[in-house]
Amino acid sequence: MSLQEKLYDLFLLDQQVRGLRTRLDAATRRLTLQDKKLAQLRQQQSELSDQFKHAQAEFATLEHQSTDAEERVAKLREQMNSVRNNKEYSAMLVEVNTLKDEKGKLEDQALGKMTAADELKARLGEIKTQVDNQAKLVESAKTEVQSAKDEVGVQLDETTSKREAAAAEMPGDILTTFERLADHYEGETLGQIEEQDRRRREYTCNGCYMELPIERVNAVMVKPDELITCPSCNRFLYIKQELKAEIGAK
Repeated sequence: MSLQEKLYDLFLLDQQVRGLRTRLDAATRRLTLQDKKLAQLRQQQSELSDQFKHAQAEFATLEHQSTDAEERVAKLREQMNSVRNNKEYSAMLVEVNTLKDEKGKLEDQALGKMTAADELKARLGEIKTQVDNQAKLVESAKTEVQSAKDEVGVQLDETTSKREAAAAEMPGDILTTFERLADHYEGETLGQIEEQDRRRREYTCNGCYMELPIERVNAVMVKPDELITCPSCNRFLYIKQELKAEIGAK
């Protein structure tokens, strides 16, 4: 088998591996995205839960302070019944009125915190529904990934092993170039020679569609153990046996 044929076999196996990985990679990406969204929703849920607990704690504190103020007012009123001079009575009356004002403010603040807590509780209910729905989507995505693995797993392993064996037969510098081109052109490492006009000897690379010098076309045909590249896109050039036979016969 010539070097060009070995390279073509590697190319075909690389294409198969990439094709088999496509569905698995797509399913994995979807799972990653769904997981990320679930994590974001759970973070929002956690933050809302903390805010709700904080609002409840503040409401309880304000309610306790309001109750304390009410008890102090009641105690002062009892003491006022036994006061014998106007000065002391007036001082207690001022304190009672002050406490009543303070109690009113505390009750307003407590009402505000209770309203905020109720709103947070409602939002928590909404986001819990979103979290539950998103968790179902994550489970569905996991099932899809597993299904893709079950469908292509064995075939992917076998084809990958064949690709690795084919790659091992390539010279190191050529394999390095092949891998670089594969990454750059998403697996399209070979440029197939296509005939445009045989009489005028016009040929193009089907990778970049640029015209090829006839010298390079001839080199591909007569030097099967040399790898010739396209001067425009640098892909390795390859010619189908049918076209090669036709040109050779002419």
